[in-house]
Amino acid sequence: MCTSAIFAAICSVILVTGVSQSPWIETRSVRGLTIYSQFPLSEVAEIQQDLEYLAENIEGALAIRVGERPVTVLLFNGRSEYDRFVKQQFSDVPYRRALYIERAGQAFVLAYRSRELAVDLRHECTHALLHSALPVVPLWLDEGLAEYFEVARDQRAFGHPHLKTVRLWANLGYAPSLSKLEAVPHMDAMDAAKYRWSWAWVHFMLHGPASARAELVEYLQTVAQYGVPEPLSERLAKRLGDPRRLYLDHFKHWTR
Repeated sequence: MCTSAIFAAICSVILVTGVSQSPWIETRSVRGLTIYSQFPLSEVAEIQQDLEYLAENIEGALAIRVGERPVTVLLFNGRSEYDRFVKQQFSDVPYRRALYIERAGQAFVLAYRSRELAVDLRHECTHALLHSALPVVPLWLDEGLAEYFEVARDQRAFGHPHLKTVRLWANLGYAPSLSKLEAVPHMDAMDAAKYRWSWAWVHFMLHGPASARAELVEYLQTVAQYGVPEPLSERLAKRLGDPRRLYLDHFKHWTR
């Protein structure tokens, strides 16, 4: 393990031990993630397996290298433990059921055991892994990719809850404006519809025309090299001619 990873792990242990009543009874390292849990990970074996493959899934879809910076994942036994920790350590962060937080060069994912734990972890860990690979990720794309990867691997292409609504609107001739999504200034301006439409454009680029995915990959490669690429809306328009028409065709005909 590299020195920075050891330092992050030690800091995490010291930080958590000081504020939590429940001990961290298990620690596990998976690709790009160091997990500290207040309950046996065997109780959520499927979730652990998902996290083991998450970095590989992201790399395969986006052709980027993740995991260059260690990410500490803290799993709390319940909401009360989670709330206490967040209030004491990250009181300036808007409350959510699960969080991805960066502090002093360290990345944390926080979540508590609930029915939504699997979705929460895949979503927030996607954020963490993306930011371990890229110096910056546009808000809409960050959330669109997290929405895409938050479901189980076998559900991403055809089984996401957003798909039914997106297909309905596509059949009515509606394609959301990608340039408007690119202009969303901050998280407070992201509502449920913007999450859904961000997911839709990500799905189109990953499962639609091969040239759309190629444009996404080239865009991310430029970002990874600290370049400043043109917005994806402009790049797709130059490469595809009429992205809106292709988007509509994609969702109208997207079936198993």
